[in-house]
Amino acid sequence: MAKRIALVYLVLGICWMAFSSLALQKLFDIFQLSEQQVFWMESWKGYAYVTITAMVLYGFLHRLFTKRQNIDKQFRRLFDENPNPMWVFDVETLRLVAVNQSMVEEYGYSREELLGMTIKDIRPKESIDALEKRLLEEIPTYSKSGIWCHQRKNGELFYVRIYSNTTEYNGRKCRLIMAFDISPIIHAEQENRILTNRLAKKERYLRSLIESQTTFLIRIDTQGHYTFANQAYCQKLEYRPDTIIGQLFTHDSQPEDHIRFEEVINKCLQQPGQVVPLMIQKPDAKGDSLILEWEFVAIKTFNTKITELQGMGRDVTEEIKSVEKIKEYTQRINDILESITDGFYAIDKNWNFTYVNKEFEKLLHCNRKDIMGTSLWDQFPEATSLKFYNEYNRAINEQVKVQFEEYYPRFKAWFGVSAYPATEGLTVYLQDITQEKLAQEKDFEDTQNLNALINNPHALIWSVNRNYQLITANQPFINQLTRWTGRALQKGESVLYPELNPETRNKWINLYERAFKGEIYTIEDQLITADKEVNYVDVSFNPIRDRDGNITGTGCFSRDITENKRHQLKIQKQNEKLREIAWIQSHEVRVPVANILGLINAFNYKNLLDPFNLEVLANLNIVTHDLDSIIRKIVNKTNEVEENANATPNNKLMLGDRISTRLITGNNNSPH
Repeated sequence: MAKRIALVYLVLGICWMAFSSLALQKLFDIFQLSEQQVFWMESWKGYAYVTITAMVLYGFLHRLFTKRQNIDKQFRRLFDENPNPMWVFDVETLRLVAVNQSMVEEYGYSREELLGMTIKDIRPKESIDALEKRLLEEIPTYSKSGIWCHQRKNGELFYVRIYSNTTEYNGRKCRLIMAFDISPIIHAEQENRILTNRLAKKERYLRSLIESQTTFLIRIDTQGHYTFANQAYCQKLEYRPDTIIGQLFTHDSQPEDHIRFEEVINKCLQQPGQVVPLMIQKPDAKGDSLILEWEFVAIKTFNTKITELQGMGRDVTEEIKSVEKIKEYTQRINDILESITDGFYAIDKNWNFTYVNKEFEKLLHCNRKDIMGTSLWDQFPEATSLKFYNEYNRAINEQVKVQFEEYYPRFKAWFGVSAYPATEGLTVYLQDITQEKLAQEKDFEDTQNLNALINNPHALIWSVNRNYQLITANQPFINQLTRWTGRALQKGESVLYPELNPETRNKWINLYERAFKGEIYTIEDQLITADKEVNYVDVSFNPIRDRDGNITGTGCFSRDITENKRHQLKIQKQNEKLREIAWIQSHEVRVPVANILGLINAFNYKNLLDPFNLEVLANLNIVTHDLDSIIRKIVNKTNEVEENANATPNNKLMLGDRISTRLITGNNNSPH
């Protein structure tokens, strides 16, 4: 446009310069003008040029601007009245500088609110990162920016397809945006995708159900010809699915099977909906005879016409052959239950005995023939007032294992009981622990006797005040301290003598301070003798109070407990072995036995052809071997206890042994 204006001005100037002087010369010649008149006309020639060019330029520019205004008005109408949201944003600041009415209505903001926002404000926070990455890219002049998620003023999210173009607005580089709301399309596509996935999933699921069935599934017409056979059936008999369709079901069966199959078809046709069983033999690929168990039922169409029969079958050959194995395993399980040293019994949900082993008969002085099928509480009514009743009920109600010990007055015996909830009731292990209880009492008495034996006049007795000064001491204490320090400690002197090393000194300060705070306690310590033996002593601290109850010092009592300690260590080691054996008997043995009993209850005696029975037998074999390994482990542990029964612990201090706390090391660790 500027070039056109300059060109017009240039043409007018050249034409004026070329023809104005020539015209004046002609006028001078024609009208014989004076020089003054010619000068005057020359002077006004410039004013005439400016006036003429101004009028020409005005007309030209007026026409141009009028046309531009009309174009701007048309563009503004296209922008403001566009049915799709449109806006212009500043490329540098991202602020919205112009918005149309459709955007105001679509986004829910007022025009003033939108003009105070940036393009980030109309998007959810989750889309900001993607927008910033897009702005960092080199965007062409015209761009299809794709699908974006925007947010209305009320927080509602919707999807738009964006088209943009570079423009200039108020002298700033901007981009003009047009947005198309495609939320209905997006939602429709999502719903369509979900429905398609659901249908495909259901189709795959139904197909996989049919093809993954380990049981046989076939369909035959009313004449007995195959119309469908699943993969399991074809693989078992090595039929080709494309060739078996149309063949007679009994084409490879015995003549007597033909007759029985025809009877099955007639029953299904006469009694629609009723399941008709059939046992039939068919040869496999090797020529061996397979025994197949089938159930057939008639299938009705919408017009209640029977067109096909559906059959479900399974191979029961191995089940029939394994009946003798089942009997053998059952007998073996019974032998195991009869051989365990714990009393074992099982009760159903009505508290009736379902199994009792011979050890139970021995422990409770009863005969299994008399109690089988009877109630536990009828046979042992006094047990209802003991722990048995509450603990058994808790095991069944809460389905948890319970363990407890209880004294049974009728049998004058202590019993250790472990009860496990089962599917049909409760399995219980009963162990006579009377001797163990007596051993515990004897152990307690032995401990008391040992304490009485070591409480002799050779014990070290002394007392100190709150300044750690000796108040009083018996002669063994004075003699012992003299041997350690080389001098006799006198009353009033500090028991924390200079020869003590800092570690021992701090230890005894802490011990005395505990007593000064009112604590009555006893510690156990170790000392090393001259021949490198480890001896044990205990030191008791008892606060000394005045008449007002204030603590003025502490009395200390130290005695040699080496023999008692060694005896306790020996008993503890033996008890640990015995507890380990008892734990194995009461836990590891009971778990496989409970599993065996559970497998026996799970066995389908009514239908020996049940395929689940094979799995039961396999698990029984595994559990039986586990039980045998545990019994061997118990025997080995018992032998270890017998071999170590007469062994005496070696209390000699070996090189590298660590003493946790010492009373004497050289002459620096005295009991002070």
